[in-house]
Amino acid sequence: MVVPRTRTPSTSSPVVGHGQRHLSPELKNLLRTGPFDVALRAAIRTSRLSLERIQHRLHLRGTPVSITALSYWQSGRRRPERPDSLAALRELEDVLGIPGGALSALLGPPKPRGRSRAESSAPPLTSIWSDNASAAGMLSRLDTSADAHLTRLSQHDVLDIDGAGKQRGLHVRQLVQAERNGVDRWVTVFDNSGTNVAPPAIRTLNGCHLGQVLSDHENGVVVAELLFERALEKGETALLEYEIAHGPEGLVGTDQDHTYSRRFRLPVREYLVELRFDPENPPARCENFTVCSDGSEREAPSSMSLDSRGRTHAVALDFGRGSFCVRWEPARSTATIPAARLPHALDEEDPGGHARRFR
Repeated sequence: MVVPRTRTPSTSSPVVGHGQRHLSPELKNLLRTGPFDVALRAAIRTSRLSLERIQHRLHLRGTPVSITALSYWQSGRRRPERPDSLAALRELEDVLGIPGGALSALLGPPKPRGRSRAESSAPPLTSIWSDNASAAGMLSRLDTSADAHLTRLSQHDVLDIDGAGKQRGLHVRQLVQAERNGVDRWVTVFDNSGTNVAPPAIRTLNGCHLGQVLSDHENGVVVAELLFERALEKGETALLEYEIAHGPEGLVGTDQDHTYSRRFRLPVREYLVELRFDPENPPARCENFTVCSDGSEREAPSSMSLDSRGRTHAVALDFGRGSFCVRWEPARSTATIPAARLPHALDEEDPGGHARRFR
């Protein structure tokens, strides 16, 4: 997570406003497309103001906002909705030196009231990818409203890994249940950043077909709609199967590519991850670990033993929110498994530096 740096004013008098700054192309794009939380974080980062200084300047303008509220706004956990918050947002735009109304225009209609406890406590889908402006921006272009109305019953990931430790492909099987009528899709994201290959191809096998597919080859991100065969009635289930296929060279890059993680915005009753290695070249070591909301590992990693066919698996029950991760040390490598580097996503959480990050 990028922590804004405090900028000391050049005079002893308090600086109440900045006037509009020179905006980077990235920030200009985010102010056009959103989402709100990602654009706000980028604007704060560009301003180089700490949240404490921003709070102070808003107080001087007669629109006080707590540091907690500012933090929630930029993390996606909350958004300004009350009249006093919207008034403060207009002043905040001036404090940050961005065009008036730029952030307000990204809010959209107010959130409906009376939502379920799980939905109201969960961060927005875009916040899972708050560290990745490309993924968050593409998610904002798709209809993700169904996501909060799907109960995750089971998730089964099967990862194929060759003798050199490279990931060759992924088979996904998941069972979800509709919590309301009309739910008709699942939106999936694959983050391939940190490697020198193009994003993978997604192929549906059962229970769904591809809708819109957005791809950013430069940043290695794919966002895709998996459309159900028909819209579900409340209580109905959908069983989805699809594959992630990599190129002929597999995933190549650094030793830190020997990591895979699955992010969960909402809890899943059963998560099973299965790794299938080349039995002639099994890894020197394999382990799993979980990541919690502060970006740290929840407990010591658990070792995973392989059978005679070079296969192993790990299971998590009633898991989420958070990330479940596996990593391995190829037999041909003399290096140890690198410690997971944990940038922030999912309420400031994200596993594994160059890990294959998937939802």
